[in-house]
Amino acid sequence: AAPLDLSFKRMPEADADAAFAIEEASYPADEAATLEKIKLRLREAPEYFYGAYDPSGALKGFVCGTLTAAQTLTEESMSTHEPDGTTLCIHSVVTEATCRRKGVGGWMMKQYMAAIGEAACAQRVLLLCKQPLVGFYESAGFTNRGDSGVEHGQDTWLLCESVLAST
Repeated sequence: AAPLDLSFKRMPEADADAAFAIEEASYPADEAATLEKIKLRLREAPEYFYGAYDPSGALKGFVCGTLTAAQTLTEESMSTHEPDGTTLCIHSVVTEATCRRKGVGGWMMKQYMAAIGEAACAQRVLLLCKQPLVGFYESAGFTNRGDSGVEHGQDTWLLCESVLAST
């Protein structure tokens, strides 16, 4: 069952402002995606942008990503969407403060990975995370590949990978 009676579905462009508010409240200023970047991802890669909604229809969290043809995650591959790419780069896994520590993030990742697996476009999924979140992503089926070499904000970012089963 979904935590907090949430539903998980593709996010419409109309929810960009709500997504930005959650993003901005969840990441340091030098790491949060801008509203423009969120709108760009929604416009160019809507099939990889999902939201968690409460019964009233309010956005409580989201997961988004874009495809790249690159084999690794770089600053450039994080800022573009290549529709023919086979590597999905996840940019945000984020929940509203009231939903944290309630299983929402893990549930969203399971839902997202299932949806991506069914779409069968990507062969693998990459994401960057900080050390304290490695265990969270490992529990979602990712493997820590070590220092990503990507500089984004102040901290060291680790690369996590999940290889999708080929159909």
